[in-house]
Amino acid sequence: MTQRNPMNERYQSEDRKGATRKSAASAKPVSKAASSVRIESTKKTPQQKKAERKQQRAKDAERDRQFYNPPTAEYKRLRKIWWVCLILAIILTVVSFAGNNLGMPAPIMYVTLALAYVFIIAALYIDMGKCRKARQKYADEVLNHPTKEMRAAEKKAKAQQRAAEKQAAEQPAEPEPKKKGLLGFGKKKKDE
Repeated sequence: MTQRNPMNERYQSEDRKGATRKSAASAKPVSKAASSVRIESTKKTPQQKKAERKQQRAKDAERDRQFYNPPTAEYKRLRKIWWVCLILAIILTVVSFAGNNLGMPAPIMYVTLALAYVFIIAALYIDMGKCRKARQKYADEVLNHPTKEMRAAEKKAKAQQRAAEKQAAEQPAEPEPKKKGLLGFGKKKKDE
């Protein structure tokens, strides 16, 4: 903007007393570029994470309930061993505490109590280690291996595909029409 009169007192001093008025265009609200575009964050909120964990736990619990007692021989054998360990642990614990009233020597009571703890730990190991692995193995076999109906459908689809390929191979191939040159000009056929 140019000065109108350099002798005006407004322009005589070093410090400017006033300011020029801004144009009306600068008073308009400025919209940001692409303000209507909404970008979803890839980060999940804590509520979304919590909901996903809850769904996953529910899914796992349902799967555990479904395959808790698999009908395999290995699982049944492990379960019998587990029951034997638990029963022996209970019996040895009762003998240890009852031996105090019956006048049993202290070292024998401690040994029976230690054996009871050994059987309890063995039962926990069998249940949480071996039995859990057997359940997991059975669940994987059931969920990942196809059923008889699915295998039959796959065989039928493969047989149909082979028959279609065989039929396509038996049909004679149609000769391709001869191409003409550029703009219809080119080699002429001899029989024309």
